[in-house]
Amino acid sequence: MESRWRDIVVLDYEVDFPTASPLELALYSTGAALAPRILLECADRWGAHRRPGLLDIPAGHYDRMLHEFGNRCAEPSFVAGLAGRLSRCVSRVAQATARLSGADAPTAGGIQAAVDALAELMAFHVLNWALPLTDIETWLAGLTRDPQAARELLMRLLVPNTSAHLTDFATLTAAAHHAIHAGGWSSQRAAELSAGIGHLQAPGLAQRPFEDARTLETYVRSLDPPEVGYLEAMRDSRDAARRRLARDTSMLLLAAGGTGRPVARTWAFVSMCRLAAEEEEQRRRWQAKALQTLRSAADRGGLDLGTVLPSACDTDETAGDRPALLIDATDGAWAWLRS
Repeated sequence: MESRWRDIVVLDYEVDFPTASPLELALYSTGAALAPRILLECADRWGAHRRPGLLDIPAGHYDRMLHEFGNRCAEPSFVAGLAGRLSRCVSRVAQATARLSGADAPTAGGIQAAVDALAELMAFHVLNWALPLTDIETWLAGLTRDPQAARELLMRLLVPNTSAHLTDFATLTAAAHHAIHAGGWSSQRAAELSAGIGHLQAPGLAQRPFEDARTLETYVRSLDPPEVGYLEAMRDSRDAARRRLARDTSMLLLAAGGTGRPVARTWAFVSMCRLAAEEEEQRRRWQAKALQTLRSAADRGGLDLGTVLPSACDTDETAGDRPALLIDATDGAWAWLRS
């Protein structure tokens, strides 16, 4: 997704999501553009759009923001503030989605409000590569005096506070399988299961197969005992990870000395790891739910999502912070080839 050419960093989401709609691509690239404002609460934004899903960023600006973010991850007050900003972004998406779901005649304004709220939440996907994992691992190695143990600890710290969306999908699917074979199944329960987890299969504007109750029921009925056992093992692994997280956190805080700056730095790093994992779960859940709601609202209101983009997706060629082109790519520049 990220590539560098001279003094330009290009975030190209078309590479990772080649079949995504312009709106889905724009949500990622606009989220990245808004990352400095959402994550660091500064007035800047990253670069400018070449088109939805393709963002050009001056490399100096990009590197400075990541460096500053990495440094501030060691500050407890910053990490706590970032968690609050994530919570507020999630709340705005939830509220906008609820308004759209409850509208008999959804409006273009309501759809735009939901898209803009989701774009701000999508800024948090930058944590996927902004998290200072090397700094955190080095700090943990100093506490444990064991680089290998530090590496394993780091992986164990990346556990969300809420349950993982794929774990929920697996748990509810396994429970439905048992209900079918126990005779406690009905078309109503199939519809409820589809409404509850169908969108978790993968975020996207296009309808997912498991959003159809009959398709999901067919899948659940087709599961054999080993497959059900695998789904239930995912739930057990989640529970074990949470227990390890509580133990590891206590151990690291004690190793840091119990008071003072080392404890504050340790708390900040541990909390940042948990927040990064939490962000991933919250964002993917609401990304899937919001896109499903946008599709349904557009269908009910007779509206076209093909031209809808986040308000902050500025594709104007005069937009600020756009790197200057080093090559004239206009048609006129190549006229000599035809002479």
